[in-house]
Amino acid sequence: MKNMKKIVLLMSLLLTTFISGCGSEEGNVDQNIVVSKETDITYGKGNANAKVVITEYSDYQCPFCARFTLDILPQLQNDYIETGKVKFIFKDFPIPNHKYAQMEAQATYCAGEQNEEYFWKFHVSLFENQKDITKDDLIKRAEAMGINTNVFRSCLDSDKYKNLVLRNRQDGLKAGVNGTPTIFINNEKIMGIQPYENLVKIIETELKK
Repeated sequence: MKNMKKIVLLMSLLLTTFISGCGSEEGNVDQNIVVSKETDITYGKGNANAKVVITEYSDYQCPFCARFTLDILPQLQNDYIETGKVKFIFKDFPIPNHKYAQMEAQATYCAGEQNEEYFWKFHVSLFENQKDITKDDLIKRAEAMGINTNVFRSCLDSDKYKNLVLRNRQDGLKAGVNGTPTIFINNEKIMGIQPYENLVKIIETELKK
């Protein structure tokens, strides 16, 4: 009977993990991805000297990543990022079987090179609408935001930020990321969607150290 309970509990935990995030093939860690200084960009929000740093690895086609960005991150923004207690860093982790995720990630950097605000607008837009994501769709989004579409298209066609996105993914693999969203609160790894209260407990613990 005890063994049966353990099996049920294990299955429950596995199911919870499965339904709260998007899985990924681990793949090989390429140590030779070269990112030029011009394109080696990391976008973040908050106090650069914050005691707590939250790093999110995310995929633009993952519905659970959309939930984190649209539902949980705004709470973190209000309670911790804008108050200077936490710095938030975004990292790409495109899942190979998500056909457009790599291109979408590259598109956000193409938007951001015109203005950092455009990066975040494009970033949120991709999570708000995860359906219209062909290259032509992305260009239409850029146009609607007031982004110079000729410059944006040229950037996207050139694969200017391809290595940056691939390097971010490989950094994630080396850190033990195998699905999205995965966030690190300092060195504490959290996989999948967690209730906001769970994140608060970890953040408050880290702030007290």
